[in-house]
Amino acid sequence: MKKLILFLALIAIGCNAPIEGHGFWAGGEGDETFIAGPSETTDVYNQFMDAHNEKDMETIKSLMSEDIVIWHSDGSRVDGRDAHLEALQSWFDQTNPTFNPFWGMPYVGVNEGETWMIAAHNTKTTVDGEDSYASHMLDIQVTDGLVSMIIIYTRELPPPSDEG
Repeated sequence: MKKLILFLALIAIGCNAPIEGHGFWAGGEGDETFIAGPSETTDVYNQFMDAHNEKDMETIKSLMSEDIVIWHSDGSRVDGRDAHLEALQSWFDQTNPTFNPFWGMPYVGVNEGETWMIAAHNTKTTVDGEDSYASHMLDIQVTDGLVSMIIIYTRELPPPSDEG
């Protein structure tokens, strides 16, 4: 019986191991590390990308915080949901984009508790009958279930080959 109690006590103590974060953040105090995040963050990202493919502006709007900030690769910044929706609708109308997400991983800051998703997708846009392709990597902050910040990194791609 003593061995059983000792065994159960050891299991209980072992279950309270401290969270060990990985990576680093050099901004602010510079002492943030990260752990894998919740699947709900991935769900928000998938809904967000599905709405973009469907060009469903109401769903996109419902998934963004009112004070969203978006940083583009060229250094430009969009502040606020309404400004983003206006620019996005114009871009949809001009380029008829399609989005093909191909990976993503949610993560959470151990010290600050911020929830993020790092993800990537390829796009195809069409202007005057000419197709263009790009790959985008995104850092997406999700706050209270809404996209609150996006940092976008873009790389132009050649047209896909017909070889398969």
